[in-house]
Amino acid sequence: MSLTPVQNLQLHNQIERVLHVPGNYRGGILEMAIVIDLAYDMETVKILCGDIIASCKKQSDIFRNVRLNMVLWGEREISTQAVASAYVQIGTFFAAYRKEDVQGMKPTEEIMEYLKKFHARSKLILLLTPDKGRFCKIARPERLRAAMGPFLKQKLVIIYPEEIQSGTEFFML
Repeated sequence: MSLTPVQNLQLHNQIERVLHVPGNYRGGILEMAIVIDLAYDMETVKILCGDIIASCKKQSDIFRNVRLNMVLWGEREISTQAVASAYVQIGTFFAAYRKEDVQGMKPTEEIMEYLKKFHARSKLILLLTPDKGRFCKIARPERLRAAMGPFLKQKLVIIYPEEIQSGTEFFML
C-alpha cells in the first residue's frame, strides 16, 4: 500500500495544521516520531514509511534535517529507535521488523501514554495502523483523554489505509 495522490494531499494538509498550532514548531531542527503498529506486514510498512518521508521532504525544507524516532508498537513491548530518515526511506531500518498478531496488541490508551511520556518533545507524531476498528476500540476513554491532553492530540496524525485523521478528531470520538 502506498499513498495515493489524495492521501498525499491530506497528509500534507494535516502536517501543515500540526506545524502551525500555536506553541508548536517555530524553527530549528524538527523532532518527529513515526509510530508503527506491528500488525502491518513488512513490505507494506516499508513502502508506506518511504512514501511518508518522501512526501514530508517535498513539503518543506525543515524535514531535510529531522530527528526521527521510529516507535514500534507491538504485543510484547513498545520500543523507540532514533534513526536517519534515509534508512527508513530506503528500507534498511526494517531488516529486523517482525509482524505481530493483532489479538495481543497493547491497547490504544497504552501507546498514547507512552507517546505523552517519551515523545512530548516531538513536534509531529505520525501513527500508522492498518485497522481503524481495532484502534478506535477504547476500553477506558478517560485514560485515553488524559494521555492525549493537553498537547498530544494537536501533534498527532493517524494514518489508516482508507483515511488520514487528526489527533483532535480522534480525541473527539
